Amino acid sequence: MSESIDPYELQARRLRILAALHRQRAAELDMAATAVLTTRSMNQFVDLLTEAEAKDVAEHPDLAELNAQLDGFYGAGPVRPGEEPTP
Repeated sequence: MSESIDPYELQARRLRILAALHRQRAAELDMAATAVLTTRSMNQFVDLLTEAEAKDVAEHPDLAELNAQLDGFYGAGPVRPGEEPTP
């Protein structure tokens, strides 16, 4: 003999499964919202850092000249072994 499934019990199981799916989606959306706010914060940080560097160079013009001299002496970027620096 097979016992019949209580329709209320079945409905409760379905609702619990649906609730679990909603909790998972809510967690995903919360993580996405956090990522958006982190992106905004990082962009603000980059803007402030760029502004601070520009002020530093404006207050100390010899730093800009030193950078130009170092770029001229060492080159614009790293050189791989076996490659000749391009003039």
